[in-house]
Amino acid sequence: MNIEKIAVISYHTPHRKTQDVLCQLKAKGYTEVTVFALPFVQRPNPFAPIYQHRPSKAMEVEPEVFCNRFGYGFEPTTVDTLHQQLDDFKANFVLIAGAGLLPDALVEAYRMINTHPGFLPFTRGLDSLKWAIHKGVEIGITTHFVDTEADAGFLIEQRHIPLYTNDTFHSVANRQYEIEIEMLVDSIALIPQLSHFPSLSSTEFEATRRMPKAVEAQLMTDFEHYKTRFAK
Repeated sequence: MNIEKIAVISYHTPHRKTQDVLCQLKAKGYTEVTVFALPFVQRPNPFAPIYQHRPSKAMEVEPEVFCNRFGYGFEPTTVDTLHQQLDDFKANFVLIAGAGLLPDALVEAYRMINTHPGFLPFTRGLDSLKWAIHKGVEIGITTHFVDTEADAGFLIEQRHIPLYTNDTFHSVANRQYEIEIEMLVDSIALIPQLSHFPSLSSTEFEATRRMPKAVEAQLMTDFEHYKTRFAK
């Protein structure tokens, strides 16, 4: 039985990634888990994608109920109270399952673990999968300790995502997401085995923004070219 104390930072709303992370934690026998739920604010999205590549549908179960059914703790929080709550909880590991930008003081106080759906530092920023395909950069995932620099921090693990000749864009996106969840949870067992966490800070690779529609419109063509280069 695993007795590590694990804090999971998420949103105070049904959230797919958080639900998947909690399912894996439960399956792997972690019992001392508490979700710290930040307020969720639904904002209009002017960048509605042409091709949706991240799972968006969560089970319609309130996060507190979801945690209770797993025997996990649940605490509503805010960016102003989270620091004290984490101090009181005394977590061995802090996983980020969902959060916006967190205050620098909070990030510097804890070794927070994040998974980025790209191979850092080459694919920093938003829409990393799409930009990797467009730029011809291998698709990957990076688990890292976060710091005050976006999509940087210190490396825990990186994996390339395998690509096959019969893949579609969405089969690759689903595979990347599944491995992302797996790597976040696996980091709990992996970190104690490591002694060196290289810096991912870089000024060479600029963080991307949401992919413009004119570029995204060509994504399926880009993907077919990408497959001819990288598929096994």
